[in-house]
Amino acid sequence: MSQVVRSHTLSLGIVGLPNSGKSTLFNALTKKSVPAENYPFCTLDKNVGVVQIPDERLSRLASFFDAKKIVPSSMTFVDIAGLVKGASKGEGLGNQFLSHIREVDVILYILRAFHSEEIVHVYNRIDPIDDFEIVQSELIIKDIEVLEKRYDSVKRNSRSGVTDTIKLELDTLEKTLEWLGEGKPVIDMKLNDDQKSILHTLFLLTNKERVFLLNCKEGVESTDIEKWIEKLGEISGDSENRFVLTGDVKLLSDLAEMEEDEIGDFTQLLGKEPTSIEDVIKTAYDRLNLLTFYTGSSKECNAWSIERGATIKGAAGVIHTDLGKNFITADVVNVEKMMDIGGWNKAKESGLIKNQGKDYLVKDGDYVIILANT
Repeated sequence: MSQVVRSHTLSLGIVGLPNSGKSTLFNALTKKSVPAENYPFCTLDKNVGVVQIPDERLSRLASFFDAKKIVPSSMTFVDIAGLVKGASKGEGLGNQFLSHIREVDVILYILRAFHSEEIVHVYNRIDPIDDFEIVQSELIIKDIEVLEKRYDSVKRNSRSGVTDTIKLELDTLEKTLEWLGEGKPVIDMKLNDDQKSILHTLFLLTNKERVFLLNCKEGVESTDIEKWIEKLGEISGDSENRFVLTGDVKLLSDLAEMEEDEIGDFTQLLGKEPTSIEDVIKTAYDRLNLLTFYTGSSKECNAWSIERGATIKGAAGVIHTDLGKNFITADVVNVEKMMDIGGWNKAKESGLIKNQGKDYLVKDGDYVIILANT
């Protein structure tokens, strides 16, 4: 598999129509003050915030070592202006912000699923599926522009002769343009590794994993919500609807401001567990098929993120490029088992620590010590 090295650099782009709840969610996620007033196009600047990924194991590890410094994995959130029909051609303000999400890892679609006399809907109706299709269509149009420019450039540079490499790229671009022309996102294409590599360098907007948040409030028919969830799951190939969240974004924002005991009291009063900021972050993390491994000492404890299926040599490279290049071996133990038994030495005495070579596949919760020629 082709490994994408990640850690402390995960990013999520938030897209949706005006007044869908994007900026309210962004405020809650980052606790930064960006406009969220009741009118279209209020977010006039690129808004970026960095949020720590909640991690109880890291907190426990840091306490165990009494670490002076804690470095969690984090996720960068990018909020762009509301998109409307024609945004890719300059309608509204969304077009100028689309470039801001070109390099994000996953896109979160905020879809309005509630009626309100006070909060206007740019199209005066409630249909989250149609809203999604409007937004995706604008992303598709921008991707077509990028591909056409690339295709013309490759064509011009191939006048002296078409090599196998150039032919592969031209064929891939043609195939992708045809697919997008049918209104389908690149993420749904069946591609081989070479084709994926070609498209990866173009940072296409529709070649990104998707998470959905239906912004619901009291009064919405449960049958409508269920119907929308099923449809979004079907659209994204998510048969278990794992990556379709529902929740009141305003309530989610209010919860982000509460203390732990207040949240407990409110949840008891509500009678159910409401969708939280942590749920949004965790769902995006899972959508990217990531796991967390750890390093730590009394000096510093780190949580590192990497894709499932990564080798320990790849994980060493996430910690530091030189560790990956000069990797020799690694000692590995489950972080919770190590703490439960009383630390590294006791874990070693009990045979819990295993020495692993470069092809060992990292598991979620591994605590690692890397040996390298440095």
